[in-house]
Amino acid sequence: MRSPPPLARWLLRFLLPRTLRDAVIGDLTEQYQRRVPRDGQAGARRWFWAQSIEAVRTLSSLSDESTTLTPLRPPLFGLTSDFRFAWRLFSRRPVFTVIALATLSLGIGATTAIFSVAKPALLETLPYPNADRIALVWEQETDGATSNVGFMTYDDLRQRSTSFETMAAMSFWQPTLLGAGDPVQVLGQSVSAAFFSLLGVTPALGRDFRPEDDRVGAERVAILSHRLWRDRFGADPAIVGRPISLSGQATVVVGIMSEGFESLVSPGALIWRPLRYDASLPYACRDCRHLRIAARLRPQIGVSRAESELSTLLAGLKQDYPTQYGSSAMTVQPLREAVAGSSRPVFLVLFGAVAAVLLLACVNVANLLLGEAIQRRHEFAVRMAMGSGRARLIRQVLLESGLLGLVGSLLGIGVAQGILVLLRRSAAGLPRIDAIGIDWGVLAFAAGLGILAGVAFGLAPARHSVASAQESFRDSGRVSARSRLRQGLVVAEIGLAVILVLGATLLVRSMSRLLAVDPGFPTERLLTFAISPAGPRFATDSAYWQFFAAAQDAVRAVPGITAAGMVNQLPLGGGFDTNGIHFEAKPRNPTEDPAADRYAVTSGYFEATRIPLREGRYFVETDHRGSAPPVVIINEHLARLEFGDQSALGQRIRLGSNTSPWRTIIGIVGDVRHHGLDVPATHQLYLPTEQWEGADGSMVVVARTSAEPASVATIAVRAVRAIDSDVTIGTPLPMESVITQSTGSRSLVLHLFQGFAGLALTLAAIGIYGVMASAVAARRREFGVRSALGASRKRLVASVVGEAGRLATLGVALGLGTAAVLGPGFRRALFAIGPFDAASVGGTTVVLALVALGAALIPAARAARAEPATVLRSE
Repeated sequence: MRSPPPLARWLLRFLLPRTLRDAVIGDLTEQYQRRVPRDGQAGARRWFWAQSIEAVRTLSSLSDESTTLTPLRPPLFGLTSDFRFAWRLFSRRPVFTVIALATLSLGIGATTAIFSVAKPALLETLPYPNADRIALVWEQETDGATSNVGFMTYDDLRQRSTSFETMAAMSFWQPTLLGAGDPVQVLGQSVSAAFFSLLGVTPALGRDFRPEDDRVGAERVAILSHRLWRDRFGADPAIVGRPISLSGQATVVVGIMSEGFESLVSPGALIWRPLRYDASLPYACRDCRHLRIAARLRPQIGVSRAESELSTLLAGLKQDYPTQYGSSAMTVQPLREAVAGSSRPVFLVLFGAVAAVLLLACVNVANLLLGEAIQRRHEFAVRMAMGSGRARLIRQVLLESGLLGLVGSLLGIGVAQGILVLLRRSAAGLPRIDAIGIDWGVLAFAAGLGILAGVAFGLAPARHSVASAQESFRDSGRVSARSRLRQGLVVAEIGLAVILVLGATLLVRSMSRLLAVDPGFPTERLLTFAISPAGPRFATDSAYWQFFAAAQDAVRAVPGITAAGMVNQLPLGGGFDTNGIHFEAKPRNPTEDPAADRYAVTSGYFEATRIPLREGRYFVETDHRGSAPPVVIINEHLARLEFGDQSALGQRIRLGSNTSPWRTIIGIVGDVRHHGLDVPATHQLYLPTEQWEGADGSMVVVARTSAEPASVATIAVRAVRAIDSDVTIGTPLPMESVITQSTGSRSLVLHLFQGFAGLALTLAAIGIYGVMASAVAARRREFGVRSALGASRKRLVASVVGEAGRLATLGVALGLGTAAVLGPGFRRALFAIGPFDAASVGGTTVVLALVALGAALIPAARAARAEPATVLRSE
């Protein structure tokens, strides 16, 4: 097929402006090639000459505005040129391009970040073979709550169950690693020998645990994580087979796990040892439930069938041991569900919020593109006059919006990476936090999201561009003062902003109420840090107690510390130590007795924390001697529930098994919120450290200071380390920081919502400003006439501000209506406040009204400055 007449093409290149010639020649060439088969080459050439002359005549009559034409190429090829021309268009409008890309990158980046956080826990296949068959097994209480399992129960279920290939028991272990650097406390697990084979993994170096390793009296062995092996031992393969010192005990390293291994049943674990459970000791009782159980289902066996079998087995055990079971059934929890845990509602709330941000960003960019389409109305009109079809023009606009979306997604990946850095620092409790990152799946998600967003926000401008092209010449370039489509988009923007701002306001008020909850003691000027002694000299309980006493005295002697004590688990510190309690005055089946949080404390603990004494007395020095009568202090919640109006002082209780001593209640103290500020106080009891059956290997120092805790923290730590240089000391923290950390997912949701709300307000302001500025520009003649007829500037300003107020009112109404529908699902993220709190709704309305007013003021001032003579002369 021959080309169009060369002379005609040369004349077009010579007579047309440089920015127009490629577009017109491309369009005419496309149509010429379609006419040759139908009209013949001669007829097509005549047509090309006629259209070329008409193009020169038409384009020469247009204003300079038409020189912004973007060249078009044939629809089935030349996409490279189309992308280049689109890029040239954006480079000529830097302000528009920067605003659009910034908006998209923030929306796509926030969405990508939340997706990358949720993907490992909710979407990815867990990193074990046939992970869908791995589950956790729990005992279920009569009230539906789940609890751990006792060793004897586990052993019976393991031997009798036919639904599982294997079972493994696990418990918490935190040894102190000595040698190869400073002493460090390492998070680990004590596990049955079948633990790793249950997960379907094997060590990368060395061997797995053997059944003989799991027997009492066997040689102490351990398996290290790749991270601990690399960071502590320099990735030396020779460490396998050698002993290391764990809490002063020589332990042989028998294996190193692979680099990608994750212990999802105990996130963060870096070292493992055999459980070596001694079934002859008192803690092996059936109602001493301190083990977690993992199991692998047999093929074709479902969770419900396994639960039914285990519950039947438990019923038989309850008949054999009627006084040792209080649970009603067994429950089997898939590992996927356990990994997601309580984070699932958090992710759902965040997904809803980030979807609103992305939608708001798309609406904002669509509004910007509509404004651009109005300015390019002559371009599209000329192209349609030259024979370009609707599909051709729509493709060009969608190509431009798709390019924006793609570049926005690339920038959004950088934004997402920055958000993830902040999340890793402030949200250590996220599930599978080590697996969170930007991988190929996240990159594909971001790219797909950008392209999809580009198409979504480009559809309306594309349709509007074609529809308005024919109107361009009829109205002499004027655009309607009120574009219903753009106004509708602004209303949608404001509605989305209302949802996010209202959510952030509710969360701020909720968090303020949560932090205002009295934890049970004054937290200001209270320093805390954990200490964990280790080494050969701590082979006996008395060695631990002597060290803790010496460390407490050293801390008390630090200038600026007014009182100091120690406790085995810090309130709100995430500790978990409960024991069953039995009452001498209320004999009953042991399974019906409650459990209580156990606090082992030194003599100065109550003086340092200032937990109020309601009745009786605190511990004194003589209570901490081995020969002292067993005593206990309980909280008022436990006293009220078990003794009612009768005084609990002088009553006796027993902890744990029937062989433990009776303890006399000598004091009643105020309730402490231990498990969370949003969790009511539980049963709590306090014991002198030396009156428990064994020493706690780690204690938390609690010191009341006369100045800010940070001013004495370093000196206090140095004083403890001066007693024993091998002691492991945790990071010193003020109690306020401990409380802030205890808020966990609430703080995460709050901070993200605050960022989303700020972005929403900014985008809404940009949207309102863009519409008002465009409307004022289109109504210049109207304002000039009104000003010439005597309209005051105040009246002109009121006209523009009133229009913005109308849009804001509609948007607020839309947002509040949508929030009313979504409110019940948001309730779980709130504390002591409803989703329709009047103050929050009122505050949100006022904020959006001020944003609308501020965004409309600049266009309103421009309208008020319109000079009648200048405006009318230009018309």
